[in-house]
Amino acid sequence: MQKKRKYIKEIDGLRALAVIMVLAYHLKMPFAKSGLLGVTVFFVISGYLITGILINEIEESGGVDLKNFWLRRIRRLLPAVLSMAVVMIFVSAVVNRVVFTKGCNDLLSAVFGYNNWWQIFRKVSYFENAGAPSPFTHCWSLAIETQFYLIYPILLILLSKARNRGKIFAAVTAVLAMISVVLMGVLYSPDGDPSRVYYGTDTRAFSLLIGALAAIQKEYHIIKVKLRGKLWAVIGSISVLILIGMMMLISSYSSFLYYGGQAIVSVLAAFVVYAVTVSRSLLNIILGSSILKWIGDRSYSIYLWHYPIIVLMSGGKRAAWWIVILEVVLSVGFAELSYRFIETPVRHGIIGEYIGIINSRPHNRRERHRQIQVARRSLKAMAAVLATGLALSLCIAFVPKKTTLDTVAKREKKATEVTKLTNQKLKEQKAKKTAKTSKSTMTDEELLKNVQMLLIGDSITVDVTDYFYKVLPNSISDTKIGRSTLTGVKVFDEYQTQKKWDGDGVIFALGTNGPMYDTLGRIRQKVGDKPLFLTTVHAPKEDFESSNNEEIRKFVKEHEHTYLIDWYTASADHPEYFDQDDTHLLPKGAEAYAQCIKDAVLKAMRAEEKVNDKV
Repeated sequence: MQKKRKYIKEIDGLRALAVIMVLAYHLKMPFAKSGLLGVTVFFVISGYLITGILINEIEESGGVDLKNFWLRRIRRLLPAVLSMAVVMIFVSAVVNRVVFTKGCNDLLSAVFGYNNWWQIFRKVSYFENAGAPSPFTHCWSLAIETQFYLIYPILLILLSKARNRGKIFAAVTAVLAMISVVLMGVLYSPDGDPSRVYYGTDTRAFSLLIGALAAIQKEYHIIKVKLRGKLWAVIGSISVLILIGMMMLISSYSSFLYYGGQAIVSVLAAFVVYAVTVSRSLLNIILGSSILKWIGDRSYSIYLWHYPIIVLMSGGKRAAWWIVILEVVLSVGFAELSYRFIETPVRHGIIGEYIGIINSRPHNRRERHRQIQVARRSLKAMAAVLATGLALSLCIAFVPKKTTLDTVAKREKKATEVTKLTNQKLKEQKAKKTAKTSKSTMTDEELLKNVQMLLIGDSITVDVTDYFYKVLPNSISDTKIGRSTLTGVKVFDEYQTQKKWDGDGVIFALGTNGPMYDTLGRIRQKVGDKPLFLTTVHAPKEDFESSNNEEIRKFVKEHEHTYLIDWYTASADHPEYFDQDDTHLLPKGAEAYAQCIKDAVLKAMRAEEKVNDKV
């Protein structure tokens, strides 16, 4: 067994790549479609390093000093996140009251390490951000690491009394990792909101545990694999390339990530970490470069600061290039200040050192002068902390809040009302169902009054429903908050098979909550020869907005009986249409949306009549 763990700068290089991809993802960079996988890499690295520390202590002393271990973790994590949180509360109170309100609600969960479950239990949707996201949303990953640091050391202590503890460590850790992977796959549903799976400690712990397995293998050589260093170098290099490729090419909304993709990323990251510890190659030179090491050293700080800065400056939208540059500069700048003046001194024990000097008995004038200086600095620091705490409390208590949560509650209530109205409309249509008559002899007003359209939508069309029924009174609006395109196809299946709906056409108003996947072809086939209307989306905070709209327009051009409702173009340069999140609709926007539907349906139905007359 190694008595001391050798510092491996290449791991800092891997950290740097991970934080760069996370930063690029939140900046909506097109080359980082799944940059969020950088967080998975962080988990693996943390699991590896922490487990190595614990195993060394167990082997040297027969146990783990939990108090000392947890104090070290607190010194590493808490000062930086607390300073970031305090600054963001003060700044957002001045520049963005919605972000301030959400930050106040999430402050304690971010600082004390339960942010992930806080979001789950409050049902904060992965898709529906209710306006600007919280500046502390990214603290969910820190919460998972904190919970791992609390639980896993206790588990190793309990298992350390076994005779073959290395094998026991490996077996139990592997089983727990497998359970976590299975839970992610079982609990994930492509038709619903993946927040529970994405944020859950139980469904994300496998990444930390796979890192832990790599550390156990490194220390105990459980699997007797005789691979030379050069071969491990090849494995590590290939793994890095695959990792980068997955982060660049796979959509962050892909179901693959939940059905094993995250586990594959974890294994690849573990291969890289293991490879750089047992081999020397070009991979070590690249990951150990001074630039990547500098970024890696500050990766925790960069991760902490970048997200709230982006939220405050661009609200999660795609920003102009100069704003992106400014966001990067500020993120790195604040990270450097935090790393240099907060994290490093605290991690190196400056607080304990100062307490020791103050409590010591000076032997000479020089030591006495030093003691007085330290006491004065400590008093100033304590006064600053108390003043900041008081100011923070007063700020949270008395600065007026501005929340979008009431809007969300109203929208959820409206969605419930829409569902009841939909069921009522279906019953009415069945009760008065008569033979269909030709619409060619109808006036435009009569046609709109009698046409039977089925609108399948999400929370955007929840706001539109009342206006929709004004222009198409004999149609049906089936809308639900958070609905994805995949769910939309299943909704139409239910109308065909269970509800026996047989109307004149379908309006597929989805695409705000994720990519289109392969739904356009599927819904076109299921609708048959009836008109299918596809709506372009206005979702400026989402990186799939342009790709979805491009796919929709192309599909409409290439398929018969398929028509475009171009909401994206109609809503351009109309900020008065939108709520604070720049996606959901105010009454004026909802009315304009319904007008787009009316115009498109009337034009398409007249076109369909001409085709039928020729036949």
